[in-house]
Amino acid sequence: MSITDEVQHWRRSGENIRLAREAANLSVRELARRIEVSASHVSQVERGLASFSVPTLYRVAQELAISMDSLFEDPAKPKVAVDFADEERAAAGEISLEEAGVIQRSSDRPKLDLTSGLTWERLTGRAEENAEFIEVVYEPSAHAANPPSEVVRHVGREYGIITSGELTIQIGLSITVLKQGDSIAFDCSIPHRFWNATDQQVRAIWFIAEQGGSGHPSGAEAMQARHIY
Repeated sequence: MSITDEVQHWRRSGENIRLAREAANLSVRELARRIEVSASHVSQVERGLASFSVPTLYRVAQELAISMDSLFEDPAKPKVAVDFADEERAAAGEISLEEAGVIQRSSDRPKLDLTSGLTWERLTGRAEENAEFIEVVYEPSAHAANPPSEVVRHVGREYGIITSGELTIQIGLSITVLKQGDSIAFDCSIPHRFWNATDQQVRAIWFIAEQGGSGHPSGAEAMQARHIY
């Protein structure tokens, strides 16, 4: 991926965050306070000059009551949700499967670049309600032996399979390594984190069903989860 493409992805997600923040009538400073980062960092993200970590991005989505999927959308285009009528039209041959959002071509996947060498690629043609289907690319890092400083905790149940490389995972207090072909399923409300501790790229397919979780953690619970280790 070129630097130009990466910056474009940052700008897209940043603009979506800005629009959602304004729709929620929150100032930059107030959103920053709620997600525990500086106001300047929020401003940089909204202008496409920086990106958030995975835990911070989930906190943003929770505070703004938006789906993670919505951050992939091009803010300059009308948002198109899953429409079963379109799928029926495609099945009848009236429109293409791509136009109906049934097929997502690999060359045209919406992408979201995050900190620490992570790239999320959406695998659905349109944003899905209460579900995420993504491929995550974990680039090797100079700090590969060190896990992310924060854990992630969010609503839903998560399913994944490693398609290449080896990914170190931590679920609660348990740590193990998933190798190519290994799969995993767990409740996302359990604090967790994943990282690439090798010198090779890792790729994994993830599906998150948001309806299967035990609900968003409270502010106190989320604070405890972020500092549990």
